[in-house]
Amino acid sequence: MRVRARATDRTPDALADASTARDAGATLVEVLITIVLLGTLVAGILTLTQTSIIASKTSEEAARVESALLTAAERVERADRLQFPCDDTLPAPVEAAAQLKLGVSETDVEHHAWITTEHLDGSGQWAPGACPGGVYQPNLVQRITITMVSPDTGLTRSLEVIKGDI
Repeated sequence: MRVRARATDRTPDALADASTARDAGATLVEVLITIVLLGTLVAGILTLTQTSIIASKTSEEAARVESALLTAAERVERADRLQFPCDDTLPAPVEAAAQLKLGVSETDVEHHAWITTEHLDGSGQWAPGACPGGVYQPNLVQRITITMVSPDTGLTRSLEVIKGDI
């Protein structure tokens, strides 16, 4: 009958030799695989972070431009008809909204905000220009398209406003 020795039955020198053999350390291949796996994980996290930052900035800029458009549209709706010339020059309410909400200077407004106008002609169709024949007429209905561009990202948005005397 053969009896197996338990670990506790071993001599201290035998235990030290077994412990040293098991704790020889990691091989170079194991270390390289670990570094590659960690590098892949970190690269993925950095890519997600960068994508999140870009999406957040784009969303913030879109909100800023849309806020400027809504402010301009409200000012256009409330403005007196005399503030709207019969050409496509930028009316004061739109210029003020662009300066206020987009933060552009008075000289740069024309690069970040503009309008196009159409008027309702006698046949019920939209005709180009703010006024028929370039002269304001009573009971005029206009479609004013306000376009604004973000000074930071170049994001462009437009909004139509119908303004009329009726």
